[in-house]
Amino acid sequence: MTLIILQGKNLSKSYITNLIFENVDFYIQEGEKVGFVGPNGTGKSTLFRCITGEESFDTGNLSMSARHTMGYMEQMPEFAPGFTLLDAVLEMFQDIFAMRDKLRHLEHEMGTADGDALEHLLEEYSQLTHSYEDLGGFSCESRAKGIIKGLGFNDEDFNREIACFSGGEKTRASLARLLVREPDLLLLDEPTNHLDLDALDWLENFLRNYRGAVLVISHDRYFLDQVTTRTLELNHHALKSYNGNYSRYTELKAEQEMAQMRAYEKQQAEIARTEEYIRKYKAGIKSKQARGREKQLSRVERLEAVGHNKSMLLNMHEVSGSGEVVLEIRDLAMQYPDKVLFADFTDTIYKGEKIGLIGGNGVGKSTILKIIMGQIEATSGTVKTGSRVKVAYYDQEHRQLNPKNKIIDEIVYQYDVTLNEARDLLAQVLFFGEDVEKRIGDLSGGEKARVALLKIILDEPNLLIMDEPTNHLDISAKEIVEEFLLEFPGTVFMVSHDRYLLDSVCTRTIVLEDHKLMSYLGNYSYYRQKAAELERIAREKQEALEAEQARKTANKSAVQDKPKINKQKTRKEIEALEEEIQQCEMRSEELSALLADGATYQDEEKSKLLVNEYKELEEKIPALYAKWEELQMLLE
Repeated sequence: MTLIILQGKNLSKSYITNLIFENVDFYIQEGEKVGFVGPNGTGKSTLFRCITGEESFDTGNLSMSARHTMGYMEQMPEFAPGFTLLDAVLEMFQDIFAMRDKLRHLEHEMGTADGDALEHLLEEYSQLTHSYEDLGGFSCESRAKGIIKGLGFNDEDFNREIACFSGGEKTRASLARLLVREPDLLLLDEPTNHLDLDALDWLENFLRNYRGAVLVISHDRYFLDQVTTRTLELNHHALKSYNGNYSRYTELKAEQEMAQMRAYEKQQAEIARTEEYIRKYKAGIKSKQARGREKQLSRVERLEAVGHNKSMLLNMHEVSGSGEVVLEIRDLAMQYPDKVLFADFTDTIYKGEKIGLIGGNGVGKSTILKIIMGQIEATSGTVKTGSRVKVAYYDQEHRQLNPKNKIIDEIVYQYDVTLNEARDLLAQVLFFGEDVEKRIGDLSGGEKARVALLKIILDEPNLLIMDEPTNHLDISAKEIVEEFLLEFPGTVFMVSHDRYLLDSVCTRTIVLEDHKLMSYLGNYSYYRQKAAELERIAREKQEALEAEQARKTANKSAVQDKPKINKQKTRKEIEALEEEIQQCEMRSEELSALLADGATYQDEEKSKLLVNEYKELEEKIPALYAKWEELQMLLE
């Protein structure tokens, strides 16, 4: 029977007059993987903070199973100078290391104890060893290193000081600290931030196979599809549950909203007909019937209309035509005194192509975009823009925005529009009323992204160079950007970690890996499929070569080095070994039975001799079998 780990009933939360959610019910069962979605600002992180105890619910009851543990990613604490990444992660095993010290201490005491004292120590040692093993004490260091490397760090990072880490590295280190303890319930808030594609693949595989339950907030639709089996949506102050991953949730939600809309429209039509009847006959001959219908109407439970969130309007259906060749890249290379980023990058980008450039963090993807835009100079090679190409650049750091400007000034000062026209344009990207007076420097990452996208539309380009265009956006905004890029009639060259976007939009994928760039004629999923196929072919070729080499070596060795043996003598040795093995196995079974009998330990000296004999046989029997196999091979 699957048990419920965490359950909330009638939960509500408000900040003064701002209602976040109310009358929320939910549950999390053992082992299930639950995605938590909803537009930015609906209260997902607030609900998380209430669950972890950082904040409190206004009303309702939250219950956690006493037999289960819960873990969530906390802010990386401050460590003393010299504290390394490995130290920070292994710190999570302090209780296990204390057990390890206790076991060593007990072993020392057992070496000098006897009688009842020894029996008591043996029992304590056995119980503590069992607990130590259950907690994974024998493998905690290797597990920690595996998780650290899976999240994109390398061996050299183990001994780097945490104090020198970037914000993204500290986030990954915090995630590693959480994952190593494997709690029964993991609470993860945007765990894919700052992860490259390899680390994303690793995390998805880790969570899919995780023995415990997972509740994860994420705007990464590909990640949600790969990991989750149920979806919770927080929207319009209410929480709904849908069986299935993100894609299934969107299907079920659309079906529910369609049914709700039809029921609402049907009821509204009936209400309108009834109200018209009441208006027509209330003062006439059928006034009694009209009053009856009026009473009936007052008792009708009104259905709610489908609530829709405000969404951006990004439209660009026409662009000026460019030449057939949009970009020519020849022998491009970039390196620094201590690091090579890439070399020999040659490619031609044609009109209408939509290309995704992918690769690990720090390999030089954004550098390529900056070279194309002329912001930095390559070590060697050339980039040539085709005829009639008009470029717009989307920088993930939004350096094209002036942090001192008000939002409306950023539009009015740079484009030929009036104040009212600027307000209308900004409303299309969800800036209304006094919002347009905010300074760019005070905006969130998502708000800056919306301003930058509007400026791209106003620039009217036919080539978009985009660096992480969906960073900081919630799912609904990502879907709008996705639709905009799909319908954009020009050419797109973008860097992105958003695999759902890459799958939906891209017609070609360029991969930067090991300082080289390789092109695949398809989207992200096609690249993954093709790369796996190429890897399999290479592996099979290597295995075939190694097998052939081993066969040749074995044949050569067999011909040149096969020893001359006395077969009769060897057979007698084999028979003697078989008899010895049989005797040893019989004695091992006898000793096992004696050691399982509590009475054996009443004679302390005798019990020690029996234990030592049993250990010797455990080592001797495999050695005898190995010798037997060696003699058998000589006869072949």
